[in-house]
Parts: sequence; C-alpha cells; structure tokens
Amino acid sequence: MRSVRQAQLTLKQQRFANEYCIDLNATAAYVRAGYNARGNAAEACASRLLSNAKVQQAIQEKEKIAASRLEASTENVLRATSALAFSDIRRLFNVDGSPKSIHELDDATAAAISSIEVGQMMSEGKVIGRVCKIKLWDKNSAQERLFKHLGLFRKENNLSPQ
Repeated sequence: MRSVRQAQLTLKQQRFANEYCIDLNATAAYVRAGYNARGNAAEACASRLLSNAKVQQAIQEKEKIAASRLEASTENVLRATSALAFSDIRRLFNVDGSPKSIHELDDATAAAISSIEVGQMMSEGKVIGRVCKIKLWDKNSAQERLFKHLGLFRKENNLSPQ
C-alpha cells in the first residue's frame, strides 16, 4: 500500500524518485522518468524537482527500505570499517609463516583483503613453488573514516591546541 506522502506525488515525480535511487543522478533520472528536456533544462529542472520536499521524502523512504534490505545499518557499516581499520596482517598466516587457507580466515580478516593472486614458479617445465600475493584494503582510509565519524579530528571538534 502506498503511503499518504507518495500518493501526493504525481506519477512522474514517483518515477523520478525511483529512478534517482538507482544511480543518484538527478538529470538522468529526470529524463528516464519521462520528462521532456532540452539542453541544460533537464539539469535545472531535475535540481528543482530534487529540492521538492515531497520528492525528497519519497527518496528518503526508498533509501530506508533499500538500507534495511541490505542490512546497511550504521552499526554494520561501522563494524565493517573497523574490521579494515584494525586489520592485522599476522592473521593471514600460520605460526610457521605459511599462508592460511582462505576458509581458515575469520570474517574480519577476509573482509580486509582486496585481492589475492596465486601463481606457480616454474623451472624447466616443472612447478618448483607457488607465489601468493595478498593485497589489503587501505587501512589509513578506513581509520580516517572512523576518526571523522567519532569526531576525533581537532578541526572537526573545534578544539584549540593545548
């Protein structure tokens, strides 16, 4: 059942809200919703439509529904960011220094991995060893996002140096 707020929108406004949620491109959503546009008019009209309170409310409702389907809560996003920020490369290896099998990694360690390349070292047509290259996501960027979220930057906290 449609909410009362969505019922107040025209059909094209509803379609615009749906299309905007796809790629967050207001101009493209404006055109895909069926509005006529020429030149820069689509951009200007899309911007005006995007500032409409009813349209904004419809978009926010759709984003909440999508976030709940994806379980994209603040807690889950912070948990994933923390897994990257506090990742420890030692968790990738056994005590003897050999890499752990992928199924042996805990969820946080596996989430910190950006890519894995496995290759073989050959000599005279025979395999003489394996090479495993593991690349992790950028830990500094994850830490910076957490710092911002927690308000730990002096500039953001408006703290004066002591």
